[in-house]
Amino acid sequence: MDKRRKPSRRRSEPRRAVRGKWFGALALAVLGVSGSAHAQSVRVTPTLDTELTWTDNASASRGGTAGGGGSDWILEVSPGISVSRTSGRLSGSLSARLRNLLYADNTDNNTSFLSLQGSGTFEAIEDLLFIDFDAGISRNNLSAFSGGAAGDPLASSRANETRTWSIAPRLESELRFGESARGSVQYSSRGITSGSEGLGNQSVDTLSVNLADPGGFRFFGWGVAYSRTESDGGTAATSSRTEETVRGTLFANLSPQFRLRGIVGHESNDYDNGREDSGSIVGGGFDWYPTDRTAISATVEDRIFGRGYDLSFNHRMRRSVWYVNASRDLSSTAQELGNAFVFDQACLSLVSNPAYRPDVTDPTLRQLLLLECLGIVSLRSNAAYVNQSVGGGFSLLGVRNTLSFSVTRADRSLVSNISGLLPGDDFLNTDRVRTTSATVAWSHQLTGTSSLDASLTRSESEGRDDPTLETTRLLGSLGVSRTLGPNTQTSLRYRYQKAEGSTDYTENAITATLGMRF
Repeated sequence: MDKRRKPSRRRSEPRRAVRGKWFGALALAVLGVSGSAHAQSVRVTPTLDTELTWTDNASASRGGTAGGGGSDWILEVSPGISVSRTSGRLSGSLSARLRNLLYADNTDNNTSFLSLQGSGTFEAIEDLLFIDFDAGISRNNLSAFSGGAAGDPLASSRANETRTWSIAPRLESELRFGESARGSVQYSSRGITSGSEGLGNQSVDTLSVNLADPGGFRFFGWGVAYSRTESDGGTAATSSRTEETVRGTLFANLSPQFRLRGIVGHESNDYDNGREDSGSIVGGGFDWYPTDRTAISATVEDRIFGRGYDLSFNHRMRRSVWYVNASRDLSSTAQELGNAFVFDQACLSLVSNPAYRPDVTDPTLRQLLLLECLGIVSLRSNAAYVNQSVGGGFSLLGVRNTLSFSVTRADRSLVSNISGLLPGDDFLNTDRVRTTSATVAWSHQLTGTSSLDASLTRSESEGRDDPTLETTRLLGSLGVSRTLGPNTQTSLRYRYQKAEGSTDYTENAITATLGMRF
């Protein structure tokens, strides 16, 4: 009998906090130790990044706060290490840097902190037991209203530090009945800790069970799914939330490329101030694969919070990548941070620089990761909410030019009126927050060793029931980089940012960098 292909790693569900203080170090050790027997599949790269920045507003990186303003020189020296493994039972990557920022005049702003991003999968039992894990540490402003723009490379305030970690063991196997029946059981645990008084600590536990045979009766197929999520917002007002859902799905396979879905089920949660609320789920959808490079999917359901949906379009061509998605579902900050990039200074370099993501070799896949990174719209809250979002983007890959564009709108509404939120919570003075963000990024290969790149991001956040609650941010950069050798790169970059709303400021900055890989 032919051996069927191993199940690929899938995006895991939100997860709850575990004792993961040393999760990053543990993941690094696992990648290194597990790879000792197969050294050819493990790549370990020590790094050293140095930057010298002149800014005309030294307090901009701290959200334009009083104190430490005016011009200043800032030196950053960041030793680090990058580890990746792309074959065998363990695969993944981890990048860690110790960032040290030194101010010439405003020495009170001097700081040192760890920046880390890692994820991977371990196949503990062949074709049966898999363990997904990820971890991230960064200092980046998540608030929709206060502070500076997301992606500011000098956003070094300790109040903006966010640490995430997760581990998710899953049993996944082919079943002995039906033509393509599969079953899976997964328990996922995710935690978030933050130095911000408006975010605090959050955790999410999820248990999910899935059985499905979409082509079990050739024309008809079936599926059953159960999920239970227990979350803790970290405060007395937002703790101990529980959601439970069960769904049954009937598939109609009209052709190998087109499949209809009918859905019935039941759900319950206590998000409304601890009161139990339950109701039925009725919906439907379809999956359409008109070509090998195109996927279109849609699901619409009647839920206890109203109409829920999940729509997606993805298309890949030889020189371009396109996507559109829209969704409406119950969510939280812990769920949305999930597997997404902890997008600090490394957001673009994690994707564009192979030294940070050596496991990603496909240029179009690299652009998909870039679009995911650009499409993040952050929110700082401990509460549960309904998130209605829509986004789209594309990347055009030329011989010497790459152009990417992404636009996202997220409209988040509190599930219930909650008192006792933390002082910095984005829902403290409004029950509904809408954020619109658009980013355009362009890179041009000048020569075989030098390139020019530019990016511009504009975001606008508003409290829909409070017209005075509105913040607009603009962040733009233009830079040139040059490779001095196989392991050395230098660049010169100009950055401009502006914020209007709860904090008003502008900043102009020029940064020279020198990065080495050993």
